[in-house]
Order: sequence, then C-alpha cells, then structure tokens
Amino acid sequence: MKRILIIDDDHAIVDLIAKAVAGEDRTIRYAFDGEAALKWIVKEVFDLAICDLMMPRKHGLQVMRKIRENPEAVRTRILVLTAKSFNRDVEKALASGADAVMIKPFDLGELQIKVSQLLS
Repeated sequence: MKRILIIDDDHAIVDLIAKAVAGEDRTIRYAFDGEAALKWIVKEVFDLAICDLMMPRKHGLQVMRKIRENPEAVRTRILVLTAKSFNRDVEKALASGADAVMIKPFDLGELQIKVSQLLS
C-alpha cells in the first residue's frame, strides 16, 4: 500500500489531485495548511508528499525541510505543485528537498504520470 499526503490550502485542488492519483493500492491523507501537514508527518511515513508552496501556518519549503529532517521519512518522495513559476522558486523547492516540481495549472494526465514515476 502506497501512502500519499496531499498538502494544499485549496480544498478544490486537493479534491482534484486526490481523484487523479487515487488507486486501490494507495492511501491518501490531506493537510490544508503547513501545520496540519507537520502533524501527519510525525504520525505516518509517506511514500509521496504532494505539496503546495504558498500555504497558511507554514510555508511549503518549511514542510519539505521537516520531512527531510525526519530520519524515518528519508524515502518520502516530494512533488511540489506551485503557481510560482520563476526559476528561483523552482530552484528553492529543489534545494529544500523536492524530487520534482510541476507548475499550476497542471495537466492531470501529466500529474498521474509523475506520481506513478515517483512511486515506482
């Protein structure tokens, strides 16, 4: 069973992502802000975290750093979905521990492919 944590403050985006990446072999959890994400991170180890950058209560970069600091989460892959498309923002995400970055708006088919790649 693959465990996925979706972290985004936009409930419609979370719902869209969850439907796109759902599967019989996948358990999906949700966090609608950075603090809620941090609570999940200490409770469970995830195979994949799909994380927005601009969120209330903790920025996505802070959340990613916390995931990377957790020795139990060393194998957690991180996919950043962000509206911030400047090269420096993408570079910051990758430097903070992201394995991949996709820019919003994103294609659901591309998202499904990227998630499958990161989970394999």
